[in-house]
Amino acid sequence: MTDDKKEEKVYRQLASNSLLQQIMFQYMLEGIQASDENRLAWVTSGFPVEIPVAMGVGVSYPEQYGAVVGSQKVGPEVCGYAEEIGYSQELCSYARSSIGSVEHPNESPMDGLPKPQALLAANNICGTVLRWYDAVSEQTGAPVFLFDTPPIDGEQAQHHKEYVRRGLDRLVEFLSDTFNTSLTEEKMREVASLSSKAVKLWTKSLAACKTTPSPLNCADRFLAMAPVVSMRGTELIIDFYQTLLDEVETRVKEGIGAIRDEKIRLLWDNIPPWHSIFKFFNGLAKSGVVFPADTYTHAWSGSIEGDDLFGSAVNIYSNVYLNKGLNAKIDKMCELIKDYNLDGFIMFSVRSCKRYSLGQLVSKEIVSERTGVPGVVIEGDMVDSRVFNEAQIQTRVDALLEMFM
Repeated sequence: MTDDKKEEKVYRQLASNSLLQQIMFQYMLEGIQASDENRLAWVTSGFPVEIPVAMGVGVSYPEQYGAVVGSQKVGPEVCGYAEEIGYSQELCSYARSSIGSVEHPNESPMDGLPKPQALLAANNICGTVLRWYDAVSEQTGAPVFLFDTPPIDGEQAQHHKEYVRRGLDRLVEFLSDTFNTSLTEEKMREVASLSSKAVKLWTKSLAACKTTPSPLNCADRFLAMAPVVSMRGTELIIDFYQTLLDEVETRVKEGIGAIRDEKIRLLWDNIPPWHSIFKFFNGLAKSGVVFPADTYTHAWSGSIEGDDLFGSAVNIYSNVYLNKGLNAKIDKMCELIKDYNLDGFIMFSVRSCKRYSLGQLVSKEIVSERTGVPGVVIEGDMVDSRVFNEAQIQTRVDALLEMFM
């Protein structure tokens, strides 16, 4: 293909993607090394990862691995390994791909995740994680620790904060006993500082998408979020997020958009369909559709700061909007639509992720009423492409786009 043909693509690739690939490859190697040294923990996405990192414990994210399974288009096969041993297709496809890959590592991407010595779960985003990690514990022998954050209705009560804080103290004890390590104030402050620095660079890149044309599209952000989810608190990712921000700010300064002919600005709600992420978003880009904001990547914006680092962590990890009820999510969507000057929204009802998808039909109507912009709900799954009907989805999206013509 000639350079002229490449230039005809409706989307623009980020030069910083090459650095992202290098960082994620190093992250994978570090996970293997940590497992070989018997100091690897599997961690859920809403977990206060800064604490195990500060204690020298390596971390791997099964949810991130599920995204890899989906993007390599082997979700049905790997999820099927879990189904063969009795797990329902109704179970979260992240959980099924994780359990299935442990059952058949040699038939799974990258031979599965390296074997964990501990399993660290937080229920602030997902209630499935505890039973999922219990299942992996039976497979691997690794003990499970649950960081429990009861749901919040309104302001977080003092007794609630004290309960969650005791959970952090218990976490330190668990990691100390399991890995024969300790937590020092100096190391915790160092890790918290690096975490906050990465988060601030990341959120600046997100905020830059308020401009027209938007310098980033949905697929760009879904890929670029990986380090801030899994490697917060490490020096390694600072350079990447600075490089990303520099590239984003250059695009803004020069009026360069993520897609070549931006016409319609939409909000995306929920996890993306990893198996179809480029086909879906780049396909819409051909119609001039860009997604300057989404509810998923904006969730990673809390910084652990101040004199009381544990108190700050309690606040951040308790107040995830999925832990606060439907109204908090509706408020977030309305805020993003206003701040990013969006014309409408698409809500992806993910069969696997009941907690994220719960109430979407109701919230769709409320968001449209409050913002005055139209939206649509499409259905499918993030990893398991067997329940992703492209024709049906296209019909619903086309009906939304007709409103802007």
